[in-house]
Amino acid sequence: MNKFLFSTFLAVLAVPAFAQEDSVTTEHRPNEHTVACLEAPTRDCAFTAALQTVIGEEFGIERSKVLIGVARAMIDTGQRDQAIQTLMLALDEARSVRLTLVTQEKITEIAPLLARAGDVAGGLALAGELQNDGIKDVVLTEIAEEAIDAGQLADARVALGQMSNQSKAFWREMSLLARAPKAALQAVDLAPMDAKVRALSNPGQQYLGLVQLAIVAGQKGMPGERNVYLTQADELFLSIIGITSRAEAAANRARAMFDAGMDDAFIRESYDLALLHGGRLRGNTAMADFARKVGPIEAARGDVETALSRLEYFTEVDAKAQYLSDLRASSNQSIFAAEVRELMAEVDELQGAYERDIVRLTLLEGALFNTDLYLARQIVEAMEDDDNQALALALMAPLLE
Repeated sequence: MNKFLFSTFLAVLAVPAFAQEDSVTTEHRPNEHTVACLEAPTRDCAFTAALQTVIGEEFGIERSKVLIGVARAMIDTGQRDQAIQTLMLALDEARSVRLTLVTQEKITEIAPLLARAGDVAGGLALAGELQNDGIKDVVLTEIAEEAIDAGQLADARVALGQMSNQSKAFWREMSLLARAPKAALQAVDLAPMDAKVRALSNPGQQYLGLVQLAIVAGQKGMPGERNVYLTQADELFLSIIGITSRAEAAANRARAMFDAGMDDAFIRESYDLALLHGGRLRGNTAMADFARKVGPIEAARGDVETALSRLEYFTEVDAKAQYLSDLRASSNQSIFAAEVRELMAEVDELQGAYERDIVRLTLLEGALFNTDLYLARQIVEAMEDDDNQALALALMAPLLE
């Protein structure tokens, strides 16, 4: 986005909503700015239309929501400094509502994005304002993930060290280490983690711990240690009792290897083990949980049809949308897009425009994940609320030129 234009918008947005003459709209339907942009969308008009919508919005909570979307798109298009400014403006808008719940909810979105934009310290400081320990822990894990993705292992560990539930922090660190740059992993000592894993009394947890240790050892360039851990995990698997428990353990192993980007042979072997035990599951709840773990593996490996067939285990429309949004179709994207459009017809049957838009935003994440501009545009055009359409249009901006 043009820096001069962005600075102009910042100046306008800094003026309280009640002082903006003739700028407030009370009609919550797509406005002329987003509609005009969607006729021939470009990146600049997507940002501009979203910010025009913010200027015309009466409520701070809605202004904050759209600004967060704009900031996220700015990060994705390399405008990190502008993104940080926009996030702080979004925080100001959230605080202007003077409702603690509103501010706390927006902090859960803003803090991880600050970390993604390169301001991990700012994200951690903001997370420190959260009053609910469980919610705060979730945000801290998201900050840690952003730090790892940026290759900042030390920052990730700082975030995890601030979690109130150190057991969850340990497991999150294990999974994140598998994604860390190999250079950063050279300083990681496996011995303390090994000791914690072997002290676990639950066979399923210890099994997953050994698998995670194997992955990290492999990423560190220690194939011998990796193979020893996998052998020990295979031996321990026999101690896991129950169809559901074994299926869960096998699926967790496959997903851990997939998320870590292990060699295809390891992923394939673990996936086959998961299918063997997952095929014995009964009941939609168990099958849906299994699908969430293996579906993304199938889609990424080119078996989109099998991944999509697992939709039958989800009954609620929003659960179906969330499952689809997690699938990255490496091939047969037309089949994936057709499934999304079919679900959009189900969304149309939901009561309440806002409720329908929430599900559409989830489906949009799937379209963005698959870099499917045509599908994303269709979803944005279907939005019924002006702020939601502005948010969706901003999120689509990185796919535009």
